[in-house]
Amino acid sequence: MGSIPGQDLTTRLNTRDTLAFEELFHAYYAPLCFFATKILKDEEAARDVVQEVFIRFWEKELSFENFIAVKACLYTSVQNKALNYLEKRNNRQRIRENMAQESHVEDDFLLLQVEADVFKALFEAVEELPTQCREVFTLSYIEQKDIREIAIRLNIAETTVKTHRRRAKEFLRKRLRPEDLWVLMLFIDDL
Repeated sequence: MGSIPGQDLTTRLNTRDTLAFEELFHAYYAPLCFFATKILKDEEAARDVVQEVFIRFWEKELSFENFIAVKACLYTSVQNKALNYLEKRNNRQRIRENMAQESHVEDDFLLLQVEADVFKALFEAVEELPTQCREVFTLSYIEQKDIREIAIRLNIAETTVKTHRRRAKEFLRKRLRPEDLWVLMLFIDDL
């Protein structure tokens, strides 16, 4: 029987291993920023919130039973910090209206966490693409640039851009789990 996923990392975090913290940071910084941006609608503020959460996470001497508890701590901390940030910007009324419209806040939180995990898997898969293919995918689907803009920016033919987009999508379809692809299709309509 194999070990529980993340258990080694959890044990190392509990012993204040700096390499384990760096590993956690690199694995969850982007998904947590995505999660915070969904709440704040402000990428720069989201990055600030996530960085503050990681700093406090390291400063506090926490102990976790398993990796699920580690992830729950990070996502809950980011959610709370993001909501506090909104309150400080005098958006209490907007928060109340949004919360009133959402009758299942926990379900929404879970959905955002699932989206963040899917995007983590996507970011990891995109990193495996060849350099120019990765650049085309990022410009096309993350920065929302059109084919002509990408061709000019990278100094390549529009047909080359289309080829890289097609290859990237084929690679992602093979690399990602079917349930991840289903969520990604909501964001990338021609995947």
